[in-house]
Amino acid sequence: MLLKIDNIPTIFRQPKISPFYYDLVTKILDLESKNRFLSEADIRFKVNTLRKNFYDDSKKTQNIVESFALTREVAFRKLGLKHFETQILGGLVLNDGKIAEMKTGEGKTLVATLPASFQALSGKGVHIVTVNEYLAKRDKELLQVVYQTLGFEVGLIRENMETLERQYNYACDITYTTNTEVGFDYLRDLMSDSVKNRVLRTFNYCLIDEVDSVLIDEAQTPLILSSPKPLTSDKYPKALWVAKQLVPNRHFIPKYRTKQASLTEEGYNFLAEIFQTDDLYNPKDPWLAFIENALRSLLFYQKDQDYIIQNNQIQIIDKFTGRIAKDRKWSDGLHQAIECKEDVNVTPESQTLNSITYPKFFSLYKKLSGMTGTAKTSEQEFREFYNLDVIVIPTKKPIKRKDLPDLIFETKKAKFKALIEAIMSCYLVGRPVLVGTTTIEDSEIVAETLKTLGIEDCQLLNAKPENSESEAETVAQSGALNSVTIATNMAGRGTDIILGGNSKYIINDLLRQIIYQLIVYGPKNLSLMANSENLNKILFDIQILLKDFDINLIQNYLDNVIDIESHIPQTLLDERIKQLYLLLLENSKIELGKTRELVCNLGGLLILGTSRHESRRIDNQLRGRSGRQGDPGESQFFISLEDDLVNRYDPNIFSPFLGRENPNSFSGTDYLAVSKTLDALQDRVEKFLYENRKSSSAFEEIYEYHQRLYFTFRECILEYSNPLNLLLNLFSFRTLNNLLLEEEIELYDSASLNQNVFNIKANQYIYIATLLSSTALFSYQQLISSHYLDISKKLILEVMDQKWTEYGETISLSRDTIGLQAYAQRDPIIEYSRLCSQEFSELIKETQSLIINSLINFNELNKTYLGV
Repeated sequence: MLLKIDNIPTIFRQPKISPFYYDLVTKILDLESKNRFLSEADIRFKVNTLRKNFYDDSKKTQNIVESFALTREVAFRKLGLKHFETQILGGLVLNDGKIAEMKTGEGKTLVATLPASFQALSGKGVHIVTVNEYLAKRDKELLQVVYQTLGFEVGLIRENMETLERQYNYACDITYTTNTEVGFDYLRDLMSDSVKNRVLRTFNYCLIDEVDSVLIDEAQTPLILSSPKPLTSDKYPKALWVAKQLVPNRHFIPKYRTKQASLTEEGYNFLAEIFQTDDLYNPKDPWLAFIENALRSLLFYQKDQDYIIQNNQIQIIDKFTGRIAKDRKWSDGLHQAIECKEDVNVTPESQTLNSITYPKFFSLYKKLSGMTGTAKTSEQEFREFYNLDVIVIPTKKPIKRKDLPDLIFETKKAKFKALIEAIMSCYLVGRPVLVGTTTIEDSEIVAETLKTLGIEDCQLLNAKPENSESEAETVAQSGALNSVTIATNMAGRGTDIILGGNSKYIINDLLRQIIYQLIVYGPKNLSLMANSENLNKILFDIQILLKDFDINLIQNYLDNVIDIESHIPQTLLDERIKQLYLLLLENSKIELGKTRELVCNLGGLLILGTSRHESRRIDNQLRGRSGRQGDPGESQFFISLEDDLVNRYDPNIFSPFLGRENPNSFSGTDYLAVSKTLDALQDRVEKFLYENRKSSSAFEEIYEYHQRLYFTFRECILEYSNPLNLLLNLFSFRTLNNLLLEEEIELYDSASLNQNVFNIKANQYIYIATLLSSTALFSYQQLISSHYLDISKKLILEVMDQKWTEYGETISLSRDTIGLQAYAQRDPIIEYSRLCSQEFSELIKETQSLIINSLINFNELNKTYLGV
């Protein structure tokens, strides 16, 4: 067979891929000849048998083989796509709870069907997580016919869904969602005042697309569930004015790496004089925080680089994906400082109700896996923080893309001049070019320059809404003849770039034009490629059917059906439109094939980067857009010594090479020295960011430990149905509180995190709780009204959550200053752990008192109400 170990070409052999996987691939391929004769009823019967045998460990390997083979057969029947060998290999790696690195164009979307279908046999649910809603919707619509044929229900979570819709879709066997939606649903479930309002069920298996973007790039960006609080401060405008008067390196020291500004002694005295105070840290008049945020907004956060202004609002740009980070705000007053700087409406500050980091959230799943095109460079981090191995899956065809050496210039001006010349030379011969920039500003500079030089049809893709609405089509067509595309970061775009142009998008555009002409003029005025009897009949049928539909419904159909080819027709008009689409697609193959050949002869897609990123992974994501499935292609980066990477992390590193005003790129020994130094700088930055994430993880672990304890306690309160149950929970939880106070458990020690402290000394508290609750029941003659209990429960939960919010704010403020403990020769993590333990103990004390008082008060009211 094709993938038996002895027959695998050397280029496809990967030392870290177990021979066991290759044996499984062979067995899966062997079933192809048998499965092709199965009816859909036979396939469904086999799937049901696999469901029954899912938990039989002795049949596990055979179950995997049969499930994968059946999924492969159904995909071929319904989509015309048959998983090739390396895709099966990737599916096996994902099924084992590992990360599969698969290059762009290798069909990761189809690969996901294999582990998803097998894991769905458990009946406990599968989550396929994407980085944006467009990809979730596209993948669900494309693949649901495969899952449904196998007997699985498929769900999709969208932003504006109500609770019942979410509950239904999460209850499906396989659910497509985004990392933000599922994360916020979890936080909302935790804060729910009724079990019936929860939408998620037990976390089982999760497959993350673009896993490096979610688990590494977003690792330090917590999901924050918040509520607005009234804007009570008028300090923002004055703080901004004062910040503009401060002199760098005299009144404050800017720290570009961490985006912080530290006051000097002279700066502190200057501010104390302005505000006529001896204590800038005074919590009753906290000017220092406002000044620091104003400085940060002026120095480190720039329009069209870190954010855009849309509808008179500040919208944050995700630096890893180049998209708007919807509904995200900077915390602790920074967002309001930036709003004040840009003279837009200053929005109310928010108070954090609950939060969680992606690493902590995704650790809740019983089995976690992920796929991406660029994971190898972060292999150590995946293994250390998530216990996830990275397996590089070989490409179906050898990669032909040539990654050319960087061109390095002294100034940005010289860099962009050379970049424009390179683009123009390609455009004149028709070679497609994709330019990757790191900021909106740079993308617009390049686009406007090209337009002044006569390239009016260059495509711009960045976070601005007018440029991002047609994202998928822009990316898909960037391989077409004469195309020039300028885009910000390319992570998670999810669309293949096909040389010569993407036929689906071309035919979709043609289809829209045809339907519009049919509505307005009828079929006689259409000038199509040939006088086809079949074509004319379809056009005539469509024109007749169009009369029964409102034009807005037709428009919605064309907008919402992403992939007509795989769409299952719901009406006769649907069916005729699909027939027309397929006929146009077939007739265009010859012409598109000629165009593709022409682009290949020109060298394929040329990728041009305008600067290095903080991580090599992001650079590689851009390069990976060229050379898909063995296509020819090239990539090259244009770098300057004035780029943001240099200015932010080591602005003096290239001092010997500055001031020459050399318009040409470096060469010879100068090039070798500059290139080597640049590589070393990028490596240092990666290590710096890794250490930051590592340090942040240690602090988050402490907070999240207490978070877990609190919500365990809250769950006890939420589910109580009588005073006996409540008091048992209350007093048994007291055990933990005493342990924290009396035995001083050090929560920074990972060993203690795994100890089950609930059972220690619990018996004495359960005994007391039983006595008290029994006395209460006897005293009130068991006449306590369930209605009053429900009211008391909701009030208790409301006040508990307010106490939890206050705890979170206290811990957040201490986190910002805990680093100062290092100056006193104390470990900040240990001090932070002790502070969290003390604050949490106070939280539990107050909560217990609250519960007891609430029960007494409500029982007294209840007695009065009952006349006892």
